[in-house]
Amino acid sequence: MNGTRDFIYIHALWAIKDDQSLLPLSIRKVLFTFIQKEAVANGIQLLAINGPADHVHCLFKLMPFQHVSGIVKQLKETTAEWLNNNKLLQHPFEWDEAFAVYSVSPTTIDKATDYIVKQEQYHATKTLAQELEAFDKMNAHL
Repeated sequence: MNGTRDFIYIHALWAIKDDQSLLPLSIRKVLFTFIQKEAVANGIQLLAINGPADHVHCLFKLMPFQHVSGIVKQLKETTAEWLNNNKLLQHPFEWDEAFAVYSVSPTTIDKATDYIVKQEQYHATKTLAQELEAFDKMNAHL
């Protein structure tokens, strides 16, 4: 089989240090555009991005040679530096060191994309901790 067809879908999320809600919608819109441009510039296929004021969700389509931990680390470092250098926030910005990643079946890409697009609605009633707990429960049964 030709290796150029090998890929994996990954749903990644990471939060602001100390779970602070520092990203108003106006900043998130600019930030998400910046992340999309960074992904393209680095050969990363970013299929969906969104999030509430305290964390970010991304859906990636990765090739076998791409390492999700390196990609997330790179995007976190680049975006924190960009936010701080451009003084878009009143205080120094820092992402939490931790992040979560989940593989996504090709048959559920639309469902994962829809979930990411609707983050504001989802977090109107649930916290990040509740969201991660639901992911953990869902993945414990696999």
